[in-house]
Amino acid sequence: MLIVIVDDHPLYLDAIEKLLGRAFRGTKFRTATSLADCLQVLAESEPDLVLLDYSMPGMQGPGSVGSVVLAAGARPVMVMSGVAKSSDVAACIAVGAKGFLPKTAEGKLVADAVSLVLHGGTYVPVEFMGAIASPAAPEPASIDDFSPREVEMLKMLAAGASNKEIARHFNLQEVTVKFYMSRLFRRLGVKNRSQATAVAIRSGTISAV
Repeated sequence: MLIVIVDDHPLYLDAIEKLLGRAFRGTKFRTATSLADCLQVLAESEPDLVLLDYSMPGMQGPGSVGSVVLAAGARPVMVMSGVAKSSDVAACIAVGAKGFLPKTAEGKLVADAVSLVLHGGTYVPVEFMGAIASPAAPEPASIDDFSPREVEMLKMLAAGASNKEIARHFNLQEVTVKFYMSRLFRRLGVKNRSQATAVAIRSGTISAV
């Protein structure tokens, strides 16, 4: 696995590389210290994940994040920031970022958030979720809106499986499953497991047990 870390602070760059190196054994890293350097690295390699500092040389807000997302193609981009406003988080997600990670986050949370994104999810801290939630009630999701993994999770949910059982089935950490469930609940427009099951069945995402 290859992760590209983009940050202009050498100490943070070194710290995050060591942290992820311990969490994901065997991972290789490439680093960049500016937007231009980042785009050059992406032109030369195909990383599994890009961790991008929101405030560094060359960065001009969400537009720059969008340019990195475009250069990364199908590979996920997570934005990192020491200071962020809700509007910044919402704008980054809107242009295609798959996560927004505070630089103040503890090591375990960083690893869990990265794991979630690597498995196809999107990580946003709880305090920013309101900024990216749609003010209107969403239309019921259809089966085409969910990945095979998400559909299987919903089926296990409907069968009464606990987060711990789902985590064991997919070889994930339980906290990662919790992130997945929060994301699924938001997309379904529900607040709990029973509501999620009912909406998923009604929309045709899963069949009634």
